[in-house]
Amino acid sequence: MQNKSEKNGAVCINKKPDLIENEVTFHWWPNEDTSLHSHEYFEFFIVTGNAALHELNAEKQELPCGILRMIKPTDCHRFIKSDGFSCVHMNFCVTKERLEKICCALKFPLNLLEEIKEPQIKLSSEELTLFSEKARALNLMLTANHDYADVLICELVSHAVSLILNKKIFAQFNYPGWFAELIEKIHSAENIDVSVPEVYEMGGFSPPVMIKYFKKYTGKTVKAYLRDMKCERACILLATTRLSILEISTALGYDSLSHFNRIFKEYTGVSPAVYRRR
Repeated sequence: MQNKSEKNGAVCINKKPDLIENEVTFHWWPNEDTSLHSHEYFEFFIVTGNAALHELNAEKQELPCGILRMIKPTDCHRFIKSDGFSCVHMNFCVTKERLEKICCALKFPLNLLEEIKEPQIKLSSEELTLFSEKARALNLMLTANHDYADVLICELVSHAVSLILNKKIFAQFNYPGWFAELIEKIHSAENIDVSVPEVYEMGGFSPPVMIKYFKKYTGKTVKAYLRDMKCERACILLATTRLSILEISTALGYDSLSHFNRIFKEYTGVSPAVYRRR
């Protein structure tokens, strides 16, 4: 049973037994309203039904399908069932300790994420489809008590964090629209194993032109940018999942484990095995 108390007129959910045990949880909320509440952990939700009526810190919002929102421990919120609105949403909860590990692997402090004034973005149809497909797989895994469920939840939380950061923080950089879209596509979960030739194809320019643009806007070549991105992904997976180093190497598109180990050590200064132990 959850430990609850009152906080500013809202139910404060201090403990969730499954969250305490696993540090992450997932559920797909039905078309039912929720009571006004706050909690000591972080929550990421995605509206997957019709438009939702959502109250956040005493302000009501109409959220269209596909909205991804992060709820901080200082927030009070609820979903309101009303004519024309649905409460259906998928929900990922993560402890501060686990989220700090994810942020550390992404190489930015958690407080940077906490300082975003409105950590809310509209997912593309492709991004929403990706989350929905993996959430359906999660439901089956959780029903069967599959060990990989927590791994997949961490992956989706990491992806949600990356999307919020890319669209909220990195928007300050003066990228042309096509380049910003390309960077978002490269960082999406379905392109975790993307190769340099595939980036050239996505960008629609010849290799020399793409290299010029990457050097101009990121200070790196395409090859170096992908290397750093994949090493950051590897850090997340090593810190937050039980996937083997070989499984991580393969998922990132490396054909040779020894090559992955060498690239990772050049990037972090230690081998993947040492990084995971630390």
